[in-house]
Amino acid sequence: MKAQWFTQKALKSVMIGCVTVASLSATSLVSAHGTITSPESRIWNCKQEGAETLSSAACQAAKAESGTQQFYDWNGIRQGAAGGNHTSVVPNGELCSGGDPGTFGGMDLARNDWVATPVNGSQTFTWYNSAAHATQYYRYYITKPGYNPSQPLGWDDLELMVETPPEAAEHYPSHTVSLPARNGRHVVYAVWQRSDSPEAFYACVDVMFSGGNTSSSSSSNSSSSSVSSSSSSSSSDSGNTCVGIPNWSTGDTYTQGDQVRYNDSRFEAKWWTRGDTPTDHDGQWDVWINQGSCAN
Repeated sequence: MKAQWFTQKALKSVMIGCVTVASLSATSLVSAHGTITSPESRIWNCKQEGAETLSSAACQAAKAESGTQQFYDWNGIRQGAAGGNHTSVVPNGELCSGGDPGTFGGMDLARNDWVATPVNGSQTFTWYNSAAHATQYYRYYITKPGYNPSQPLGWDDLELMVETPPEAAEHYPSHTVSLPARNGRHVVYAVWQRSDSPEAFYACVDVMFSGGNTSSSSSSNSSSSSVSSSSSSSSSDSGNTCVGIPNWSTGDTYTQGDQVRYNDSRFEAKWWTRGDTPTDHDGQWDVWINQGSCAN
């Protein structure tokens, strides 16, 4: 009887140990993700709208296509074995889902009403990488003149704007990119290739150049909904990294990844905040990250 009890106890310990190891492995995998939060990628915008309270027609259509789990997994648009062979692992028509239409197929919908950020000249793209990793490069592409948003996005629709040099692991990397001349609605496609693993991450950012229809370019969250109203106060100078970034407001609520302009500098929120003046709360353990002068 004692031997039977010992065997059952030992078996139970082994099972608990296996579950614990599996859980830790899953946690490690889940944390190793990221996306562009400013300007908002498609997945980040839908996540910010709220998986159960989506307000934009495009995000609602994405939900109808692939369900709500994609929004909870907003930082998981990836290919674990990319190794730089992005055109091989991400087929045409599946760029915005990162070649994973079974999970993120809603992101691939060819529509002309995805929430878009007004841009002009240069633009700073900021990632939130929930697990930082050494990076081989970030690549930023943009759709070519004549791009038709009603057609599936393919690699031939893109032209490369910039590839960054290798970078150390960072949770909030940002890159200022000089945008080529465009008109109307376009897509910026970004690739993050790790150097410590073949894993790569992908993001689609919808942008609107001046002269296009901006009727669908406002978001439901406080940061991006004020872009169009505050962009007139942001310089369109090509050397200004705050183009399209709203001015900080003491009454607005900001969440992780939101960016604001204050005292001619750009700040990014680490977590939920309201009323915390950026210049008074930008230390190592404070809510705001000072991303530097707008005139960098």
